[in-house]
Amino acid sequence: MSTRNRNRLVVAGFAALALFAGGAAFAYSRYKAFMAPVPVTQPLPFNHKHHMDEKLGLTCDACHKGVNEGPHAGIPSVNTCIKLCHTDPQGTNPEEAKIREYAAKGEAIPWQQANRLPGHVYFSHVGHVKFGKMECKECHGDMKERTEPVLLSTTHRLDMDTCMECHKEKGVSNDCLQCHK
Repeated sequence: MSTRNRNRLVVAGFAALALFAGGAAFAYSRYKAFMAPVPVTQPLPFNHKHHMDEKLGLTCDACHKGVNEGPHAGIPSVNTCIKLCHTDPQGTNPEEAKIREYAAKGEAIPWQQANRLPGHVYFSHVGHVKFGKMECKECHGDMKERTEPVLLSTTHRLDMDTCMECHKEKGVSNDCLQCHK
C-alpha cells in the first residue's frame, strides 16, 4: 500500500472517530436534557410534615400503599385521604374541602408524578423497602420535614454510580440485568 493511500486511511479513520465522538457527545447532552428535573404542578398544597407529625402519625406506607407490595409506591387515592383523615366536613384547612369534593364527584385527585427514572431502568420499591429493609428517606430524603408539595423529583441525586455503590455496600448484585431492561 502506498504512503498516499495509508495517509488517506488514517485521515478517514480520524474523521470517522471524530464523527462518532461528536455523535456520542450530542446523544449524551440530549439524554442529560431529557433527564433534567421538570417541575410539576400539584392540585393541593400537600404538607408531608403535617401528615407525618406525632399527632397524625402517618407513615409513608399508609398513603403510598404499593411500597410494600410491588414496584411502584403509588400515589394516594382520594379514598385513602378520606378514610385516613378527611371525613370531617368541618376541617380547619380550606384545602380539605377540595378533597371531599373530589371524593363526592368520584374523581381522583390529579396528583402529578414528580419522581421518574429513565425508561430503561427497572426499580422495585418492594425489593428495596420490604426485602432490602431500606427506609424511604435513603432515596427520597427526610419527607417528614417537607412542608411544601413535591414539585421536583426527590430522587434527582440518584444515578447509576450511587445505586451501584449502595448495592456494593449492602452486598447486592450489580448485574446489569437486575436494574436495566
